[in-house]
Amino acid sequence: MSTTDRTVAFLDLTRFTTLTDVHGDQKAAEVIDQFLNAVTAEIGGRGRVVKTLGDGVLLELVNPGASIGIADRISHRLHERSGLPELTGGICTGPVVDRGDDILGSTVNLAARLAELAPAGELRVTEPPARAAADAGWSVEPLGPIEIRGFQDPVDLYSVLLCHPSDCVTDPVCGMRLTAGDDTPTVQYDGEMSWFCSASCRDRFNATPARYDTTAP
Repeated sequence: MSTTDRTVAFLDLTRFTTLTDVHGDQKAAEVIDQFLNAVTAEIGGRGRVVKTLGDGVLLELVNPGASIGIADRISHRLHERSGLPELTGGICTGPVVDRGDDILGSTVNLAARLAELAPAGELRVTEPPARAAADAGWSVEPLGPIEIRGFQDPVDLYSVLLCHPSDCVTDPVCGMRLTAGDDTPTVQYDGEMSWFCSASCRDRFNATPARYDTTAP
């Protein structure tokens, strides 16, 4: 085993558990297949898929810039088809233990924790990928030191937006991205308009609207 610095990305699909509950196992499997196809198509020679974990993937990239570019392209591929969830993820650069087919260490654990913190359509990243994103012209928002579960010291984090809210219409219940039309179910709640993929998701929202974050893209 050897230890070396790597850029690690954990990319995930938002609200996948709810999507499975609402739309069924077959639809969930189809969504996973399309997600993994997008990952495979975009990673090319810029890194490798270390492993898949349900609706998420752990990637090892050649540099921080590659990680941002790959996340962007995967997000675009998902956006090319209506009815797919938004991408989210965590990216950081640091030492990992290389075990051949796997990697481990605090950098890997941090990437997974950052993915848990990131809202739909956003990345949570540490400084090296944040600098790479800024150099490539992305809008990067410093979030300051953030307490991360399992880590003793706060971590300086940054937000990178994959999809601008004005370009994204997302079902707040199941996370599907929609092309809204005249027949798309909608609900206005607390001054915010929400769109839904189906009457079923609309009815779930109406039953407990405070459960769902309508400010997420």
